Amino acid sequence: MRIGQHLFDPGSGVLRTPDGDPVNLRPQTFAVLRHLADAQGGVVSKEDLLARVWPDVIVGEDSLYRCISELRGAIGDDRRLVLRTVPRRGYRLSVAGTVGPRVLPREPIRFTRSGDVQLAWTAVGGGTPVLKAPSWISNIESEADSLLFGPFYRRLGARARIVHFDQRGSSRSTRKIRDWSVDAMVSDMVAVADAADLERFFLFGPSQGGAFAIAFAARYPERVMGIVARGTFATGWKHLGDKAQQRRYEMSRTMISGGWGAENPEYRRFFTSLLVPDATPDIAREMDATQARAVTAEAQLANVELQSRLDIRDLLTRVTCPVLLLHSAGDLAIPVERAIELAAALPDCDLRILDGDNHIPVPGTAGYEQFMDAIDEFLDLHS
Repeated sequence: MRIGQHLFDPGSGVLRTPDGDPVNLRPQTFAVLRHLADAQGGVVSKEDLLARVWPDVIVGEDSLYRCISELRGAIGDDRRLVLRTVPRRGYRLSVAGTVGPRVLPREPIRFTRSGDVQLAWTAVGGGTPVLKAPSWISNIESEADSLLFGPFYRRLGARARIVHFDQRGSSRSTRKIRDWSVDAMVSDMVAVADAADLERFFLFGPSQGGAFAIAFAARYPERVMGIVARGTFATGWKHLGDKAQQRRYEMSRTMISGGWGAENPEYRRFFTSLLVPDATPDIAREMDATQARAVTAEAQLANVELQSRLDIRDLLTRVTCPVLLLHSAGDLAIPVERAIELAAALPDCDLRILDGDNHIPVPGTAGYEQFMDAIDEFLDLHS
């Protein structure tokens, strides 16, 4: 098991440095490490750790704190990105680099209809039901295994059944589309939720998908337990007169029209750099390729147009469920001010500003850990 840059063998209980040298830790600290590792990325409470490590001795929390501090020092986790403190809950050890991770339960790809559109959908994980709304692109064959989205599905899938689908115009769903509207997206979400036998569930809305999730909740409040929205906005630039966003829109149309499907990824790299500026080279190449594979230039132009004229302001006060808004402080695609405006207009909203500039949180960054921790806390509170 990879713990940061170190390797841990749960069988022998040996922790090794990147050079292969064994790390000397007190027995109690090794016991804390073993119990955290056994949780496979889940949260372990302080009470549980105290009971397991000191089963026959009454000790205070200071003993546990010393072990946590020693372990963080041993693995060089000064920023607490590997061994996380989860407020009011306990500790979580990142297992994103685990060798041979648990198999994520997966369902086969199925199809359902929404009007004259055929939609491909599937589900991963098990537990609390979560429906993912449409967004920029979707490719359900590769999402759960991708470098960018895979860690999200693995971690959330440990506690939730995530139903996701290829949105209209992309991948295995119908490619030729006439209706690009909020109403159409909500109808598609209803069709997939019904096909997946979801009665009451959470909605996860990335980017413009957050607006679709809000519209869904306004129309079907009895079905929605809560909304987690990331990088979301309520209005497109055409309703705001935002000159900077207008220039971005015009540049986007030029890039898509100029070479969206070309072998050279430079046109798609414009969007990759905008959405995930902190991506590793491997993640950036994957994103470039997935965009070309998932959707045609014609469909993506229609998607960009829908974003520019989006306006759900009249629906906001009708959303009765709790909403968690997550937005990077330096988001290059959607300014954080859009999230602040949206949060102020929703009746029951918790806004969390994440570190970094990524529109899509990138695994391995501080903003990504904040993103996942906030989702866990929200689901714990409202499930």
